[in-house]
Amino acid sequence: MGLSHCHSEPGGADAGADAGADAGVDAGSPFPTVAREARLLQVDEKQTVLFSVREDGTYTQGLPTGDPSRIAGVAEAVFVPSDSHAAVLWSAEADGVRTLWLWRPGTPEAFAITAKARGPVFHDAALSYVAFFERDEAGTTFVRVAKTATCLPGDCVLMTPVQVQTGTPTLQNGGNTLLLANGPQRWLIDVPSGAVMDLGVPPGPSFMSPGGTRHGWVVGAHVMLFDTSTGAPLWDQVWRNDAEYPEWKPLSAFMLSEEKVFVSTEGQWRGAPVGVPLGHTLEACTGQACGQVSSGNSCESTRQWRQPAIACRPDPCPFIRCDVYGHYRDSQGGFLFSESARDTRIGPIFSQGFTNSVQLKGTQGQLHWLEWERDSQVSKLNLDAPYPTVPILFVPDAERVVYHQPVSRPDGTAEGHLWTWDRTRRVDLGLLEGTPAATGIMRDHPPTLYLDVTRAREDGSSTTSILRVAL
Repeated sequence: MGLSHCHSEPGGADAGADAGADAGVDAGSPFPTVAREARLLQVDEKQTVLFSVREDGTYTQGLPTGDPSRIAGVAEAVFVPSDSHAAVLWSAEADGVRTLWLWRPGTPEAFAITAKARGPVFHDAALSYVAFFERDEAGTTFVRVAKTATCLPGDCVLMTPVQVQTGTPTLQNGGNTLLLANGPQRWLIDVPSGAVMDLGVPPGPSFMSPGGTRHGWVVGAHVMLFDTSTGAPLWDQVWRNDAEYPEWKPLSAFMLSEEKVFVSTEGQWRGAPVGVPLGHTLEACTGQACGQVSSGNSCESTRQWRQPAIACRPDPCPFIRCDVYGHYRDSQGGFLFSESARDTRIGPIFSQGFTNSVQLKGTQGQLHWLEWERDSQVSKLNLDAPYPTVPILFVPDAERVVYHQPVSRPDGTAEGHLWTWDRTRRVDLGLLEGTPAATGIMRDHPPTLYLDVTRAREDGSSTTSILRVAL
């Protein structure tokens, strides 16, 4: 591979550290294939079962050496709770509807919960329920809830806590609570009891916490938070500073934790000339006070690396020089990264909790390096061509990253390899035959990567297999 030197920026904890010699683990042997002619769908946290999709349906197989067995039609996604007691699968929408299946380990096949679900599928972390919409020919929309513990083949009773005659309703879930919206109308549904709380038409943008324990709305300059189980008010804070932002209005509000409310606002900048576009801010409120998180940006909730985050886009700017790049923040409003990093080739990629980030950087002179940031300290791994491609992923304990980088053979051809780097040393894990998917599924105990790899056939077609990479 050539040069492999690992060091920090000046002042970093690893300044001057030597990467050491590259180490290999039988680097000439390919990784074991666990499924052929299949695409990876899911692996449970305990690594006892792998879900894959083939042309004729969805398959499961016991890990590490079980045979694949078809359990359902072609699924778009599957969710498995941490205890692996069951799994819910759903197909892609076709003609506006999708099929949902429930599968339990030890059973030969999954059974259909419904073949008429519309829109997203909702469930809690324990998979105690599955919720979705159905609609009849008259246009009435029904909220359906299946309790998975009592859902049996041919006997899966669907609760219908609410139905709406017109409109285009939306659903949001948090823990065991569902928030139904139809235009300005709002309902809270307690899934275990089936009880429905009609909130009527809240006086402003409404929201619910991820765990469903809190809900509320924004009324003019006030943010009001309530306890979901009792309806009791918890706090009322003023988000607007009338001296700086007179008559600004709330556009939307959201929660990414159980305590903090973010409010996206809009208004005219004080002293702005006629014709200047309206400005936007993001305010954050807790039981103690409200404070500004971002100014001159429109912000909304999103997800980054399977974690709740905030995406912000700059307002239109009437001046000559303006920031035209968006940026992202974590669930508490802390800055994550800007899209303006011109030397970033891949990434940044984050670990759980956003405590680590890694990215592939490069210059026009084709010098490339991996850059790992942790606790404001930066470590670098300089690299020779051919340069890394996706995937670049953190091992679950965030003490190593896995990356794909080709190796130049003596005859000049490139041979794909997977590597790990722990900020001190890199290790060649082995030969990767084919083109890897942009991401994979990481599991712990033991650390393992499951990854789709596509290989070309002699007739010009291609085939996809699932590999297991021990880390």
